[in-house]
Amino acid sequence: MSYWWNERPWRLIQTNMREIDMIDIDADTYVDQLKEFGATVVMINTGGILASFPSEVEDHTISRCLTGDSLKKIMDRCHEADIKVIARMDFSKARRSVYEKHPDWAYRTKKGNIIDYNGDVHMCPCGGFQQKKAFEIMKEAAEKLPIDGVFINMGGFQQKDYSYNHYDICHCDNCKRIFREQYGLELPDKEEMSDPVYRKYILFQKGIISSTHVRMKDMLKKINDEIAVEGEDFSRVESNTEYRREGPQWMYNSSSVARCETSLRPWNVCSNAAVDFIGFYYRHVAVSSYMQSLRMWQDVANYGGLDYYLIGRLDNHKDRSGFKSVKKVFHYMKEHEKEYKNMKIRGDVLLVRSGGYGGTSEACGWIRALTESHILLEEAAPEYITSIEDISRFKAVVFAEVSTICGSLAAIIDEYVKIGGHLIVTGHTGIYDEDSRERDGMPFESMGILSRDYSRNDMRSAMFQICTDEKDLFPSLAETEVLCFGDEYIYMQYKDEVQRYLKLIPPHPYGPPERCYFTHSTDLPGFAVHSYGLGQAVYIPWLPGKLYYQEGYDNTFFFMKDLLINVVGIQNVEAEEFTPMVEVTRGYDLSHTHAMIHLVNGTGHFGRSFFEPVTVGGIRLRVPLDNEPENLVSLLTGAKFPFQWKDGCVYFEVQELREIEAVDVSLKR
Repeated sequence: MSYWWNERPWRLIQTNMREIDMIDIDADTYVDQLKEFGATVVMINTGGILASFPSEVEDHTISRCLTGDSLKKIMDRCHEADIKVIARMDFSKARRSVYEKHPDWAYRTKKGNIIDYNGDVHMCPCGGFQQKKAFEIMKEAAEKLPIDGVFINMGGFQQKDYSYNHYDICHCDNCKRIFREQYGLELPDKEEMSDPVYRKYILFQKGIISSTHVRMKDMLKKINDEIAVEGEDFSRVESNTEYRREGPQWMYNSSSVARCETSLRPWNVCSNAAVDFIGFYYRHVAVSSYMQSLRMWQDVANYGGLDYYLIGRLDNHKDRSGFKSVKKVFHYMKEHEKEYKNMKIRGDVLLVRSGGYGGTSEACGWIRALTESHILLEEAAPEYITSIEDISRFKAVVFAEVSTICGSLAAIIDEYVKIGGHLIVTGHTGIYDEDSRERDGMPFESMGILSRDYSRNDMRSAMFQICTDEKDLFPSLAETEVLCFGDEYIYMQYKDEVQRYLKLIPPHPYGPPERCYFTHSTDLPGFAVHSYGLGQAVYIPWLPGKLYYQEGYDNTFFFMKDLLINVVGIQNVEAEEFTPMVEVTRGYDLSHTHAMIHLVNGTGHFGRSFFEPVTVGGIRLRVPLDNEPENLVSLLTGAKFPFQWKDGCVYFEVQELREIEAVDVSLKR
């Protein structure tokens, strides 16, 4: 069934308004500036912590600054301009005065303390504010205001404040009671996955969040079936930064989250917010305009919805340095609405990952390796694989240390390998089942692993030896005999028929220089390959993705690239080798009569900074397509690309790549 959210081009702007922004807000000015950007959807602060309208719900704190145009008038003006309105709600906190009336609603530390941040007190998802009052507030907003959608900010169990102080899991009486009723246990003493009680607690959290979401969705749909509910009708995620955040700037953030939200759910709208500001501490200072444009071009190339998120209003925003870049991408998508309608990402490899929209280090490293090897990629959380009919279209499936694997998913993957698929698994994938019980071995029979013995985290200075007869598999490592692999190694018992590659060199002295040598290698493998039916499964008993993401050395990258291409047999899209800093994606419309190929220029990423990308020329591509093409046309210039069609691939050259190239492909029927 068609609704506005899956028919309308998605160009959203969230003006995350401060209380003072309502003092003098002018509805006409507000809407005129949205139109200037080319927005089709807007998100406006509505209620929860603070009501931006004259709420009549008891304990719903009303803003003292409602002297400008009313929220209803603003929404009405948006509708007159054909702009849909999503109400932003936040029930994670309430004012101190509300807490003092209802102390049982609050989050509590193990010692019974609350979290009071600037007079806003954290509310527990099991307490009355989120389980009852939130529903009253939402019902009032849906019935009194002309809203088209709802987004609930900071849903779930919040254990950090805005200064990133971490607190215990909630120990309020409601949490204690419900956890005891469900599991017959007391709340866990430590937040460690090695603790079986904590693993049950994770399931408890998921259950509370899921049941609350379903109740809220059902209530809203009864009021108005045309209200889009985040988490049901669209997904809202973020590409953000933070002052002093550890690790590299994650340059593929937007590409990754857009793919992960839509790869196996083509009906799902992914609203990926490019966050204008540096982080909590500096909400009024914008990140580099080139970071913002790269995020948005990555959304374009991976068919995510555009979403620009700033503090305050557009007319009083303190740092407008990103406006020009954002408008450029918004206007491009406005001009090409027709070409992008019903387009979905289509890759050759499926990366299965956990870690939310940030991704784990292991997943991020594989995203880098696949992207920089120019292998067409899709991503998905493990829970979505069981909901699709067929994954046989993927030439390989990679599990980037996904710790929890349910039995039904394991059966699907084994069948995929049996009929000819290729599987790559790393680290402690599948160490837990769906009930949080620890496994002794692997969940996948196709791996050829008998048992998981133990792991060591003290392997620093250990390496793998690349033997002479393995050199053909790793041509990129032709000039080295050794491979670095980091701190952890997992000891497994393999079936006899499993082929083992590389030899573990145990830890050895690394100082002083006179003592830095090793004397022997072992038969413990760097990776193992098991033939299963018509396919094969590869197990890597360490974390190459994490090592590559954190350290970035080509020693790791070349191993991953050669493993993908020469061991697993994945074809990349290089007709001739070109810079790894160009991302290539492919998409199809639902009827498969129309395809698009994007190239995104990432050369402007330097260290932790983002600058204008360097123009790249002479990019020669070989892209597999389902059908022979009739025409290849640039959406940037309108020029046609000369091309050749051979062995199911289209060959063509992009002579000049600036920020992005979008190649529109008409397919023969």
